[in-house]
Amino acid sequence: MRDDGTARARGGALANTAAALACVALAVTLVAAGFGACCLPVTTQLLSQATSNFEDTPYAPAQLTALAVATRDFTVDDYGRSALGTQGAQDVLAQRILDAAREASGEQSPVRGRWSQAARDVVENPPSASPAQVAFTALAGVGDAYALDRDAVSHLEDCNRLVRTAVPMLWGAAALAAALLIALVATGRRRAAGGALTVAPAVLVVALAAAGLWAALDFNGLFAAFHGVFFPQGNWTFGIDSLLICMYPLGFWMGMGAVWLVTTLVACIICLAAGRRLRKGR
Repeated sequence: MRDDGTARARGGALANTAAALACVALAVTLVAAGFGACCLPVTTQLLSQATSNFEDTPYAPAQLTALAVATRDFTVDDYGRSALGTQGAQDVLAQRILDAAREASGEQSPVRGRWSQAARDVVENPPSASPAQVAFTALAGVGDAYALDRDAVSHLEDCNRLVRTAVPMLWGAAALAAALLIALVATGRRRAAGGALTVAPAVLVVALAAAGLWAALDFNGLFAAFHGVFFPQGNWTFGIDSLLICMYPLGFWMGMGAVWLVTTLVACIICLAAGRRLRKGR
């Protein structure tokens, strides 16, 4: 009898530990769900079409949106880095922007008048037999409204390293949460599993409400705090009429925040409903 009691106690302690770990991993997974929605190409496309600064850019709206999506690909995806290396990926993006620049500054372009003579000279008469990066750098040297300057590219590379480091960890958290919850249910610990599915989203909803309130009162402060944590080197501020900010103005990031918040909240509601059913033994 004592051995049975000891075994049950150990089993209960193990189940509680598994539930606690599942709770933490699930909270990370729910946040990751919102992050994943933000990283979708269609999210960037739609938000760019709705919020990009088309008034202060030398690019036509369709061109700016296409560049926003291409820059998103460079920032979030591998973008050929595995095969071409970092410089190769930068060359691909440079060529993409140069192609758009030639179109935007062309004779038939409706925005040709926004291009200075110096910028048109770089686009129309690039250094002969030079890689795209040379002309790209020269164009950025005329003005960062025409091309991404060195600081912008460096910041995007920082973002890419952060994303590519975080994604495997987030998938790992999701796998751990799923494995622990399945194990708890399979071993008859449905209430423990239900507790994890209830506590994690409940705590997260409170945290998201606080973040949402902060964003509503001072989005710039929240944005600066976020970047200060993840980019302490400080290379994330750019001119309001720079290409990077015209593609991704403040409204774009407010939209991204809304997508993240809504996606995570929907995932939390689903988990709360599942947790409630498990805790009731259904």
